[in-house]
Amino acid sequence: MRTALLLLFICTATVASAQIWYVGVKAGPTLSNYKTKTPWKEASNLGYTFGFTAFKQINSHVGVAFDLQYIQKGYYHKVCNTITDKLQAHYLEVPIVFDYTFILPGLKNLKLHGNVGVYTAYWLSGKYKTEGFDPGTTGDDFDFSQSGAKRFDFGPNVGGRLEYFLRNGSVSLDLRYELGLMDLQKKTNDDMNNVNRAFIIGFSYMKPIGN
Repeated sequence: MRTALLLLFICTATVASAQIWYVGVKAGPTLSNYKTKTPWKEASNLGYTFGFTAFKQINSHVGVAFDLQYIQKGYYHKVCNTITDKLQAHYLEVPIVFDYTFILPGLKNLKLHGNVGVYTAYWLSGKYKTEGFDPGTTGDDFDFSQSGAKRFDFGPNVGGRLEYFLRNGSVSLDLRYELGLMDLQKKTNDDMNNVNRAFIIGFSYMKPIGN
């Protein structure tokens, strides 16, 4: 909780002191799973994300960006060929990244960005879904009190962004990988590492605001 408040404070202070920001919207698919070893075959849990994004170019190469987004994570296990077990978890997330811009020679309207940072997230709700068991598909809401799960998640992220400039704004393709550090469903005598890992593809549109 304190980490989330600190990150939000840094974002607010930076926005207040900046003259020109690029702000906009972002959305795209997510591929996620828990970073743990199971006796079952693991597949990527497909979800989606959407929200707001903001970016400040501090100098010709260095910048800072943050998002406020809804995002789906969780896991997807194939117990056998016909039986699957899935957790779809819904989060409110704030990623913050430091950005380095690469100027591409001869491509005036195109820039490549590399970024690294952290994220903090709050687990809003979740739903289990199983298929293949008798009598068929079942679904249950995730019970936080019974499972003892942690609602707050935190961890590093790394990625890149390809940006194309328009007359009054820009569009971007953003690729990002997140690795949570919190064992979200830790139980007594549990040696499983239930931390989030997610690959996020984002499509964004931003336009400048400020002086």
